[in-house]
This record gives sequence, C-alpha cells and structure tokens, in this order.
Amino acid sequence: MPTVVISTKDVASLGIGKILMENYFKETGKTFGDFAVYRYRDADLIVIDTLHIHAQWIEERYPSDLYIFASKHSAQKHVKTLSVHTTGNFGDALYGGYARTLSKAPALHMLKALKTLKEIRDERDLPYDVTYEVTHHGPTLNTPVMFVESGSTEEEWKDEKALEAVAEAIVAALQPEETEKVAIGVGAGHYAPDFTRLALKENVAFGHMAPKYVADLLDKAIFTQMVEKTIPRPHFIKIASLPGEVRRKVKEWVEEFNLEPL
Repeated sequence: MPTVVISTKDVASLGIGKILMENYFKETGKTFGDFAVYRYRDADLIVIDTLHIHAQWIEERYPSDLYIFASKHSAQKHVKTLSVHTTGNFGDALYGGYARTLSKAPALHMLKALKTLKEIRDERDLPYDVTYEVTHHGPTLNTPVMFVESGSTEEEWKDEKALEAVAEAIVAALQPEETEKVAIGVGAGHYAPDFTRLALKENVAFGHMAPKYVADLLDKAIFTQMVEKTIPRPHFIKIASLPGEVRRKVKEWVEEFNLEPL
C-alpha cells in the first residue's frame, strides 16, 4: 500500500494535498494524529505536522510499502523547477536522516513521476524545468521513498498550475513505469542533466544518483548502498563528469557489481 505524505509545515505540500483531496483521495473515516486519513484506490494519504525531512519516525507509526512526499523545492538559483528524487546522505546528516546512509529508491515509480511531469509541462506549456535531483536529505528510510516537488521560491510553491502538475504526477507514480533499464548515476551536478535526459529519451529508470560534489565521499560502502538500495536492483550505470581518481575507483566497482555502462 503506497502512502502519500503531506506536511502542514510546507506551503507547497498543503497546496498539493488540497488538489489531491479534491480530485482523487476521499476521507476514510480514520485518523492519523490530528488529521483525517484519505484513500484513493489502494493508496493512503496522510497529513503530518513535521517537516518531511525530519519524518524519520514514519515507518514505525504509519507502515507502508512506498512513501511519496509532496514537497516544495528550494534553491538559491530561483529557477522554476518540477523535480523528483529519493533521499539519503552521502556525508553528514545536515538536513534529516542518518549520516552516510541511503534510503531505498523506487526507481520505476520515480521515472513515472518524472515522465508525467514532463508530459504535463509540455502539454500545458508551463515555464518550468523538469528534472531529477540527486539523492539528498532525510528522512532515511528502509522503505522505498521519493519526493515530488515544485520550486524554487514561494511564487512556485503557490502556483496552482505547478501544484496540479505535481499532484497528477504523484497519482501517476502510484503505479510504476515499465522498463528493463534500471540504473544508478554518478557525477555531474545536483540537477542530474545527463540522468534526466536518459530517463526521458531512453526510458532509463534511475534510483540513487551521486553528484560530483560528493566525489570525495564516495567509497565502496556507499556505492554498495547505491546499488543494493535501488529498487529494483540496477543493471546499468551512467558516469558523468568526475575527477580522474574517483572515476577509476568507480569503474572498478562497476566491474565488481557487473553493471553495464550507459
């Protein structure tokens, strides 16, 4: 049973939740904490009073087999963005979760959300970039978890058309995309242009993605997590720009895990 999570601490999340409740999810008569529980087909929607990144407790208090967090996206560069990513920390846990620990990444569900955002953006001529983001922040969960976001400023957090796109992508992502190409990605920037391009043009489902800025933190232990915690297990890898020494190490691990380069 998938669970969509809305946070009262996040204005975009509340807006997305409102659209989901008006158009898809209906009250069940049950409650979670102080809020009603909603249901659409076999999926629940819950509301929490915690920022998403700090919802480390959610698996224990509301067990599920997939969590989809509806969230705002924040960035210093004020680019209109619709994005999808999973969670985890390659280094210290500065924004929730656990240090040097990755969540399980639902690659097929993430691809479905990304493709749906792209389709909606194009059909409605929305002035937004559609992109994967690399793995970052909390919560760190043993259950597959993904974020679908609108950003990167308050204007986008309240943009009804952008919030509708996120809401529809979340509903679509309740069912996984069908593809045999599941991959991890290493290198390049936070918005993973190489990985996003492959996903949209060649139907490659990415799970964990490590950016170039964590290159110094990449070791075999964290690489193993990238492989083993991408669901389903990946058979491919895309290596983008990386320092030469790190690239050599990654290529050794690629051979060890029998991954096919893209």
